[in-house]
Amino acid sequence: MSEKAVRTLTSGSNRAKRDGEDRKVVFRSVLDNPFRVQWPPVPVNVQNAVLARILEMLEGVSRYFLDRREQSRKRKREKQGSKALNSKRRKVVSTSPAIEQTDSADVESNTVLETLPPDILKHLTIGINDVTKLLEKCAMTPREGTTEVATSVSEPSSTSVARVVLVCRADVDPPILISHLPHLVAACNSRPRTEGNGDVLLIPLPKGAEYSLASAIGLRRVSVLVIDAAAPNFSLLLSLLDNVPRLSASWLLPQTEATRPTLIPTHIKQLRTTAPKDMKAAKEQRSQKRADAKERKKARGKAGLKQKKVVVLSVPS
Repeated sequence: MSEKAVRTLTSGSNRAKRDGEDRKVVFRSVLDNPFRVQWPPVPVNVQNAVLARILEMLEGVSRYFLDRREQSRKRKREKQGSKALNSKRRKVVSTSPAIEQTDSADVESNTVLETLPPDILKHLTIGINDVTKLLEKCAMTPREGTTEVATSVSEPSSTSVARVVLVCRADVDPPILISHLPHLVAACNSRPRTEGNGDVLLIPLPKGAEYSLASAIGLRRVSVLVIDAAAPNFSLLLSLLDNVPRLSASWLLPQTEATRPTLIPTHIKQLRTTAPKDMKAAKEQRSQKRADAKERKKARGKAGLKQKKVVVLSVPS
């Protein structure tokens, strides 16, 4: 038997990359999207402190999910066992149905008591998709009557925080999966200020936070997490939120007489790409390829014309 772990393909492929020996790396300046919202600059020590407080708040949540999975497996095993028993015995005579009903009721009540979720779960939103839906719903609040002037990053305010969005930015690959979150948070913070309508803070967490949160919650992966301000022990975070800037977007606010329009600065980013080392030779090669393609096209046209003439001449009169 062969010791090779994978099969090796030696034939050519249309998707094979070009030989990079005759090309060099170059950087091209291109205009970036002006309507962009950067991630908030949160110090690393604040990120670590927030992660430690969150893990303290999530104590006992993993036990609930682990017990829930274990009970689910147990119910499946009991169900499979009862099906196998019923297949062998078609007719089962119950001598004391009242006792069996009370026993089953006790088991169900014990199961309900064991699977009661912790109070903090009511104030958590876990996962990229669920968090995106929550922020989109939050950002859809009517914006009429707004007179507040917002900037891209304003002063932090922990007294009116409605919820906190925690993102394991250093652990998510590819980063495009979470690139929309700053824009959604800015849209939420650009809503009109009403009673019960607080700010939404975005906090990127340090590398390795995804594993720590997943272990604390009892799930396989936790990339994004939202905690409402009504969560138990939320006061543990308030002292740290003073160091987190508030994201907002000025172009989402309606223009009023009190606000003066401001120009968005030009953002130029560097695009990493490749270019031929010898540009003259590359241009000549492209010109030669175009000329060869024209010759082949002419040859195909002449061949088709000759074939039509032969077919016409072969028709009997």
